[in-house]
Amino acid sequence: MRITKIGSVKTSFKKQVGKTCWHFPGLQSSMSDTEELPFLDPAPQKPVVNVKKMENLKKKKEKKEKQKQKLTEKQKHTEKTDVKDPVLLRQCLGPGCVYPTRPGSKYCSDDCGMKLAADRIYEILPQRIQQWQKSPCIAEEHGKKMLERIHREQQDAHSRLKDMENHFHELEAIIQRGKQQAVCKDEETNQSSKNSLNLQIFCVSCGQSVSMHVAMRHMERCFAKYECKSSFGSMYPTCIEGATRLFCDVYDPKSKKYCKRLQVLCPEHSRDNKVAKVSDDEVCGCPLVHNVFEVTGNFCCLPKRLCNLHYCWEKLRRAEVDLERIRALHKLEELVEQEHKVRTAMRNRAGLLGLMLHQTIQHDPLTTDLRSRLDS
Repeated sequence: MRITKIGSVKTSFKKQVGKTCWHFPGLQSSMSDTEELPFLDPAPQKPVVNVKKMENLKKKKEKKEKQKQKLTEKQKHTEKTDVKDPVLLRQCLGPGCVYPTRPGSKYCSDDCGMKLAADRIYEILPQRIQQWQKSPCIAEEHGKKMLERIHREQQDAHSRLKDMENHFHELEAIIQRGKQQAVCKDEETNQSSKNSLNLQIFCVSCGQSVSMHVAMRHMERCFAKYECKSSFGSMYPTCIEGATRLFCDVYDPKSKKYCKRLQVLCPEHSRDNKVAKVSDDEVCGCPLVHNVFEVTGNFCCLPKRLCNLHYCWEKLRRAEVDLERIRALHKLEELVEQEHKVRTAMRNRAGLLGLMLHQTIQHDPLTTDLRSRLDS
């Protein structure tokens, strides 16, 4: 029973395989007896190829090639139409030009555009100039008045600056005269000045209570300490013609800037602030004044070391004159800027671009401008 079953299996498998096997199409008819049962063969078989995947890949490649062909055909078609189709080509707008325009432009070249612009200017500009001259311009009249006022203010500022320069030289002469005075060593005057100043006062900078005869010196030192903490600098030095001793202009290599304090009041670089000791023979030399403003012509002859009423009077007088000179220079600078703005506005008002872009239409030539009535 067992032998017949095995033989029947073999014969049925042979019948199914034959020359062409329907169940295993990869098998060939030239199989040996040992190869009749493929599951008994120890050698590895080749993997089965998926036909559907191969067909899908081929279809995708064909689609890509067709899309590329369509794009190339479109580009060629557009180039041919740009060159060959006379309907799509436009003639250049240049005067007397018969060539086609460039892509994205109205002209075949830059020269044609410049020629057309020049012709338009020659045709339109003379009419606009005549219209501008016929109708009165109120803004032009206001500009002329502004220039006249600015010129008057400039003359006043120049005269003010000259007066301050003269005052500067006069002050230096007064200081020299005061230094030549003899020192008065009267003990009674010194004692009376000391006894009269026994009151206490608070320092403005630090708030400490100080006696009156030392208050000015203490306040000056405190102010110099706090002033040194702040910096006033610029990248460039000052260059003012005819001006002497205005700004400090000492270069600081750390900040890479020039000091812009007043040279007289600068606590860092001024010689007056650095010199602490005063000789006994040096006189105060401050010019005495009656009723605050009336100059008597006399000078304070007390020793400078003991005079508390006129402490650092030379520095304060020089600083006052220098501040007035700087204000006059700032005023001149502002007036120059105003003049420049007014002149540019007047120049642009009747310029080429303004005349070409704007136009004033006067409906009734007999009537004048309403603004002129208000001015009259």
